[in-house]
Formats: sequence, structure tokens, C-alpha cells
Amino acid sequence: MGALAVEGVARRTIAVGARRAWGAAALAVVLALYLSTLQVAVNGSEHPYATDVGEIQNALPRWGTIHEPGYPLYSLVGSAFVTALRAAGVGPAAGSSLFSALWGVATVAVLYLLARELGAAPPWAAAGAAAAGLTTSLWVDASVAEVHTMGACLTALALLYALRYGRHGGRDALLALVAAAAHGLVHQRTTLFLAPAILLLAWPRRREALGHWAPALGVALSAPLAYLYLLVRGRMGSAWTFGAVGEWDGLLALALDSKVSKVVKVPGDVAGWLERLRTVALLLHDDLWLPVLLAGLAGVWLLAAHSGGRRGDRRAPLALTLAWLPSLALTLVIWEGRVSDALLAAKLPLALFAGVGWAIVAGAVAERGNAGRRAAAAAAVALLAGQIAMHRPAVLAVTRDASAHRAVDVAARVAPPEGDAPATLMALWGHKYWALAYAQAYEGRLPGLTLVDHNADLAETVRREGRLLTLSETFYRLPLDDWDGRLGRAHLASPAPGIVAIRGAPVVDGPAESAPGLDLGNGVRILSATLHSLPEGGRWLDVTWRAEREVGADYSVAVHVLATPEPAGPADILAQADRAHPVDGWYPTSRWTPGETVEDAYLLPPLPPGVRAVRLAMYRQTPDGAYETTPWLTLPLE
Repeated sequence: MGALAVEGVARRTIAVGARRAWGAAALAVVLALYLSTLQVAVNGSEHPYATDVGEIQNALPRWGTIHEPGYPLYSLVGSAFVTALRAAGVGPAAGSSLFSALWGVATVAVLYLLARELGAAPPWAAAGAAAAGLTTSLWVDASVAEVHTMGACLTALALLYALRYGRHGGRDALLALVAAAAHGLVHQRTTLFLAPAILLLAWPRRREALGHWAPALGVALSAPLAYLYLLVRGRMGSAWTFGAVGEWDGLLALALDSKVSKVVKVPGDVAGWLERLRTVALLLHDDLWLPVLLAGLAGVWLLAAHSGGRRGDRRAPLALTLAWLPSLALTLVIWEGRVSDALLAAKLPLALFAGVGWAIVAGAVAERGNAGRRAAAAAAVALLAGQIAMHRPAVLAVTRDASAHRAVDVAARVAPPEGDAPATLMALWGHKYWALAYAQAYEGRLPGLTLVDHNADLAETVRREGRLLTLSETFYRLPLDDWDGRLGRAHLASPAPGIVAIRGAPVVDGPAESAPGLDLGNGVRILSATLHSLPEGGRWLDVTWRAEREVGADYSVAVHVLATPEPAGPADILAQADRAHPVDGWYPTSRWTPGETVEDAYLLPPLPPGVRAVRLAMYRQTPDGAYETTPWLTLPLE
């Protein structure tokens, strides 16, 4: 009898070990893939998945605060995590992404436990959880600095503990359920839509729950207390604070801003609904092949018959369906004129619960003997291999986007050495500003440059320093008319490619005696033209124009890279860097003041072999459709 008991214990131990091994294997695979796509540098992507990444990369290492609704628990724990990693030599961008990755792995772990609780065998629970973890939504969010993996984990935890409490009861399970739901609601307001599913699962233990109302209420009320962290940071003068969180009114405004009015737009007709449905279907297909996703969402209803779990269990499939149906409804009404981060976040629960449902479907197939097990195993391998092959390149396209580095390189062209005259550069609050702020704070770039965003008093900066620098692309959002409104009349120049200097008065100088002084015959003179080498490679042409008199027409600029100093035809023009107007296309010559000198810069394309010269001229189209070109200034190359 003793031997039999020992043998039974050994078998149970082996079985437990096998179950844990399947879960551990799923987590190991998912973590390895997340690490392979982890964003370790400042974000450069403008993809909707990366809308807020640069803000978070800057906020966490500064113990700062982020946009509405503030995400206080995420900010507090994330700041501590990133700070600890910085002490170990890990940069803030990599640390912020790793924080998201660990929450993503935790989400997969909870989905595995949820599938197991519903009766799925370990191999199928592991495959379903991993499939959910490798959807585009969760994989991207786990590879960049984002709040959504934490929200996904809290969502899955709330359902897991609601299921456990409804089945087994117990004070600890109840308090865990309340903690997950309350913190989930504080973290992400859409957690409120889980309420019907949670109540349905926990309903069998409602009387028991009333007996624990006091500790449950205390746990629930502790969640919003996390907002006190934002209040404290605001009053301490955090270097990165969104909104006026240091005051009670500002804190409440941030916490209560659900962004509904900003992102919800109901289609006005049937055609609008159909187009929205098509868009959502394509987005969901990006997460999981649509037939697989639909099979997973519907597959939970196999629990109502028998899938290795409880026979005749209708409460669990109904609850899981109620957990994702509101998310589907949200995706249909969230619209900002484009696919936005709010829409991508809203669809995340469908991918999570489709993975759980797929595990149940696979388990049902595997119950049909050896052939069923082989079919389920083959489907699992094909599903995971397909997820990796299709989604990893898409994730890398976001996490390896180098646009931020290019923006920093552009700003570095005008960053003065420390101790020189001050220079202020304005970038619009968003991707480019975040990249520049991160590079200056954590990469040692842009010394001597004062960075501000568009909320600063820009007119005062122009009055104080004589000019304000900005990225050329700023004028797509703040055109010249806007600057005229701020300054009376704006005058532009380009001290380096991609940079525009804004002044409130023109620079009026006579030509230097040593300047080439080529009169173009249209009221403009070229005072100087010089070729410079860029630190990152390539060249740029620095030009100084002077308005000899009022220029009545708007002239474009032609910059040609030539195979010979005297081209005989189009074949001798190897490349061009033309502009519709000087100063990167933003400063028409008809605005120039007589006597005004205008700095200008043209980034040349990579020079091919055989380049002999660069030439420069102005031209315009006459009323009869012909082109009128000024004399050319040719700069020979050695």
C-alpha cells in the first residue's frame, strides 16, 4: 500500500511538472520573440501603435506623468522599474520597452491559466495563450513603451479570478478579483465594460461576497488612491508633467477625461456602418487570420456541451462572450478620421479571448483520438509559425524605424557649442519633440540648444533672441500666415537643411566685397554659395540671397548636380534638389523686403560617381506657360 501511494504521488508530481512545463515553454517562446523586436532606442515611428511611445519614454525616467487619464499605477511602477534598470546601465528607452514586454508575458501567463481553468489541456492552453501573445496588437504593445499590456493583464486577471471565485469561492479569490477589476478600471476606463461578464461569473457566490463587503470595499477604494502619486509629482515640480496635476482641479480633469468626445463618432448611414465594419474586420485580420479569430471567439461555446471541462457549463462561455462583445462595439464607433491608437487598443480583448477560445477548440479536436490529437498539434504549430512569420516583420517596422535619429541629426546641424549665444528650437509636441528631448537628456546630443514645444511663448523667444529655430516640417501645421499673426510679419531663413529660422524683422546687409555677387536679373543677387560636408555623410549647399529691390514674382530654385560643368542636355544632370520657393519651399520671393538677405540651405542627394559640378539658379513659369530661368551659378567639384 505504501508503494502504491508513493507511485501515485510520483505520477501526480510528474503531471504537475508537465503542466507547468507547457506553460513555461509558451512564456519562454513569447518572451524571446518580444526581446527580438524590443525597441531599445527612442521611438521614431509615427504608426498609430506608437502614438504615445515617445512621451512615455521621456516620462518614466523623469518620474513624470503622461496624458489622460494619467495611468498613475503604470507611471509609478514603470518609473521605479526604469530607474532601477538605468542603475544597471540599461537606457530609458530599452527599459520602458522591457517594462511593457514583462506585462505582455504576464498577460500570456494569465491567459494560459484562464484556459486551464476552463478545462483546456496544457498543450492547447499554452498554444492558445501564445497565439494571443503573438497577435500584432499584443506583440507591438509588448515591444514598445505602451500602457496596453498592463491593461490587458489586468483585464485577463479580473476574468480569471471572477471565474475562480464563482466556482470555488473564498475571500482571497474575491479580493484578488476586486483588486484586478478596480486597478483595471483606474488604469483603463474601458474595463467598465467587463462588469456584466464579471458579475455573471461571480453571481453564484453573491451571498458569500456580501459577507466580505468591508475588505472588498477597502481594496476597491485603494485603486484610485494611486492618483495621489500624480498630485505629489506635480507639486514637486516634475520635469515632465502632463496637465496641471499639481492642483486638485487639474488632477480631477485628467482623471475624469475619458476621451469619449474626442474619439467616438457614430456613422450616419448604412454605408458608413458597412465601411467601418470592413475596416475593423481588416484590423482584426491583422491580429489573427479571421477564420481562426472567429473560431476562437465562437469556440468557447463548446464549454456548453463538453470540452474537457464542466459539462453543460453555459455561464463561462456567455461571460467570455460578454467580455469581448463590447470591445467589438467600441471598435465600430471609435473613429478620428483615421485608424488611431484608441481603435487599436479597443480591439485588443478580441485577440486575447480568441486565443483562449482557440485552446478550447483545439482541446475538443484532440479528444477525438490519435487523429484528433495529431490534427490539433499540426494546427497549433501552423498557427504559431504563421503568427511569427506574418507579424514579426510588421512589429520590426515599428520598433526599428530610424526617423527619430534623422530628426536629431537635423537639429544637431544648428546646435551651438555650450557657451555660445543661446539658440532655441521649437518642435511640435509629439513624435519629433519627444525624440529631441530624449536625445538631449539621455544621449548627450544637442548641447547648447534650448528645446521648447509649440505651447511656449514663441513670440517672446523671437523678441529676446532675435530668431526662433524650428524643423521645416513645422510649417505643415503652423503655416506662414500663422507666424504673421504672432509676429506681425514673419521673415524666414534656413541656416541648415531641414531647419527654418523665424524672425520678426528682416536681416538687411550689403554684399560683402569678397562675395561672388551674381546678379540674377530678377531683383535677387546671390551673395555666396558654399558646399559643406555633413557629419552623417553627404553634402549641403549653403546659399545667401539678397533682395536688391522688390521682387514682384515668386521664383522657384533649381539646384542641379552635374556630370560636367557645362551640361549639354538632360543626360548631364545627375540629380536635382529643386524647391518651389527658397527656404525649403516656405518663403516666396514676393515677400522679401528690399535689402533683405536670406540664408538658405539645400540638402544634396548622394553624389554619384562622375559628379563634376553643382549649379544654382532661379526660375518661374510665365503667364504663357513658358519657363524663365535666371543666369546659373556653377560650383565646380574637385
